[in-house]
Amino acid sequence: MAQVGLKNIYVAQILTESPTSTTYQLTRKISKAMTANITPNVSSATLYGDDQAQETIEELTDVTVEIGVNDLDMEDYAFLLGKTVDANGGVTDSINDEAPYVALGYEVPLSGGGKRMTWLYKGKFSIPSEEAQTKQGSPSFQTPTISATFIPREDGQWRYRVESNGTNKTVIDGWFVKVQEKPASEV
Repeated sequence: MAQVGLKNIYVAQILTESPTSTTYQLTRKISKAMTANITPNVSSATLYGDDQAQETIEELTDVTVEIGVNDLDMEDYAFLLGKTVDANGGVTDSINDEAPYVALGYEVPLSGGGKRMTWLYKGKFSIPSEEAQTKQGSPSFQTPTISATFIPREDGQWRYRVESNGTNKTVIDGWFVKVQEKPASEV
């Protein structure tokens, strides 16, 4: 089924990580979703012998993520980039700030009904570029895009997805309550 939208962008900071488990903070919804570009980057190598390809291997290196939102308020900006909102509601950027590792969840409605739900497990967001333009006769919206690089967790996992058409309704209804993973009985 074709994708027909994007909504509900959630993040959760990683609290602890080991090769056998990862714990996350409670999830938080960020600004309203407009676009999401998720690009897995893969390195590959081919082994040659007797003048022809014998074997090829591929390995995920990282995942480039670009999220377009209708606004990136100071709270979301500070949370995603490891900054603090002061008593005036402002944020001071410092070279000493370090963005936390977070999980990223989102929902994609499907053309035949239902939805595809996704969690990316471990990534860091980068300071977004800023662009503004003067009004030119009629107003136009100017919205931010923020980028991140996601990598596999220590256990090698980097993403979990389900579709509502074939998944337990309880899982879908609780999708953004916490970072979702495959059932413990299947680990």
